[in-house]
Amino acid sequence: MRAIEVDITDDMVTEAKDKAAELGKLNNSIRGGKGNIVGFLGELAIIKAFPEAKAINTYDADLELMGYSMEVKTKDRTVAPRSSYEASVANFNTRQNADLYVFVSLLRKANTYVKAYVVGYTKKPAYIEQARRIEKGDIDPSNGWAASADCWNMEYSKLKEFKLVVDENNGCRYTDI
Repeated sequence: MRAIEVDITDDMVTEAKDKAAELGKLNNSIRGGKGNIVGFLGELAIIKAFPEAKAINTYDADLELMGYSMEVKTKDRTVAPRSSYEASVANFNTRQNADLYVFVSLLRKANTYVKAYVVGYTKKPAYIEQARRIEKGDIDPSNGWAASADCWNMEYSKLKEFKLVVDENNGCRYTDI
């Protein structure tokens, strides 16, 4: 797994906090709205890695990149992600109509986010076909976590990696999705 690493800046944290406060608590929020900052930091990390990505923030998707709508799923971690770690999509989020699920892990040292890892992506239908379902309350045997909601999990190693190419003429980064 070769994740794209993005340094988290103070400006990104401030922007994520502002957006989270404006958004408030979403219906079906697993963390009661406390994960909003994490989610917005994941989106901002993708925008930093791919400046041509645009925030659309609809019910169905968070960002758009190269004509694809993207739903960003971000996890808060105290260690860098490994290929055996898993991406998760809550079952109620499978109704969203995005083209891609994109997965980000944030690295937190004490109470400070220092780095984001854009781990990979998959097209939504492929994710649902390949992921394994975990029921709320079940213990996930891969990591000992008690599921707080019905969800679908897939190892990071099964995700597609973004491939960056820098255009020397204008400095833009491109990927083949």
